[in-house]
Amino acid sequence: MKKYVLIIFLFLTNFSYAGQYEMEQAAKTIPGVADAAFQGSSSFWVVMSNPNAGHDYDYYGSMLCNGGQQNFGVKKGYTITFWNAYTKKPIKKFRCF
Repeated sequence: MKKYVLIIFLFLTNFSYAGQYEMEQAAKTIPGVADAAFQGSSSFWVVMSNPNAGHDYDYYGSMLCNGGQQNFGVKKGYTITFWNAYTKKPIKKFRCF
């Protein structure tokens, strides 16, 4: 019985990471996004290629948060941080809860 529980746990763990990877790849297709990656389970970093282009970071955060859950099965409970690619400083944080 323990063997089956371990197999199911490993399967579900790998599935959640697969969803995160797919979400990262999808985020990189958003205009103005240079890079995107999860930094552990509680932080998702999005690097903006042109941070002064007038992006609506609250809209982007909501889109990533809800889209990640609906399309890739990524559970809410993390913070999305938008970064300036040039200054290497955070622009905006969006709580995905």
